[in-house]
Amino acid sequence: MDGQELLESVTSLVRPGGQELVCGRSGHLPGHVCLVVSDETDLSTLLKELSRRYGQLRNLVSGGYVDPTVTERTGLPLLAPFAGELVEMRGWASGSRWIGCGVVRAGDGEQLVVLVAERDAPPDAASWVDDSPLRVTGRDARNAAQSRAGTEAEVGNERPEDRRAWVQRVIELTGWEARGIPVDWSAIEGELGVPLPADYKELCEAFGGGTFSDSVSFLGRDEGISFDFLAQWRVALSVDRDSTLGYVSAVDPYAIYAPGGKGVVTWGSTEWADEYCWLIDAERPGDYPVLARSHDGNPWHWYDMSTSEFLYRVLADADFQPFGIAQYDLGTTFEPGTGCPSGGRPL
Repeated sequence: MDGQELLESVTSLVRPGGQELVCGRSGHLPGHVCLVVSDETDLSTLLKELSRRYGQLRNLVSGGYVDPTVTERTGLPLLAPFAGELVEMRGWASGSRWIGCGVVRAGDGEQLVVLVAERDAPPDAASWVDDSPLRVTGRDARNAAQSRAGTEAEVGNERPEDRRAWVQRVIELTGWEARGIPVDWSAIEGELGVPLPADYKELCEAFGGGTFSDSVSFLGRDEGISFDFLAQWRVALSVDRDSTLGYVSAVDPYAIYAPGGKGVVTWGSTEWADEYCWLIDAERPGDYPVLARSHDGNPWHWYDMSTSEFLYRVLADADFQPFGIAQYDLGTTFEPGTGCPSGGRPL
């Protein structure tokens, strides 16, 4: 979808009937288009529909609090036109455009806004797609792309020591010193109604939440909102459950996981809007295949491997298509979120 097609698509949401009305705010620089939203449309409806069309949202501003980690590559062009006026802002990446939806202060009140802004296009190789989801075993991710039916018996056959080895590989790859962050897993898993993968918990305790290779966001333990796993899941579930916004999920054909049910939980994403999730079934605790989707709403891919192995291959394996980023020469660093503790009280 090119820029004009995307603009027309967004306009059809905010101005039913297709009439494009551009805001008249003075001082707004080139590189974006602000759209006036119909009085018949509300924020919740737009969040639901934009998520359905463009995938995982980014929480850039919440309750007037601007995420201090936002950069040009992660959504800053959506914030720049409204400096000092922002109340809420969510963002989606789509090719060479950002899509933003939020609330800004206007006089004595507030105004709902939608805007489309320019962004650096993701690397060409990130657009590699296939026609159907893949199921990949943890034994050889590069050569084991198979149909789901053909590998059903291989679910969950990775040993605990294998998972721990992948965690250690991620630590060594990034040159990170494991922090030993205390996390109240009983409280978190109690709210979810299922235990989380053991190697994911080890990653959280070692890294907290933050960004790998300046492009891969990891949701873990973070006192801020941007990299906090539980906070992001609560927001996604709230939007997905709101029946007044329609019945098509942003993670279609799946749904966001709800306690006791079956669905998707996001644990990572990239600056160009790839999504990394688990498919969790409360009736099959401990069986958490990785579901991943590349940018622009491409099909889901299914991987029977641990979270830590998937993350390692994303960072280090250039042949791990369509998600491997090693070919882009981004380095293998980790930057913790600004709210990530070095110790102290559990989550």
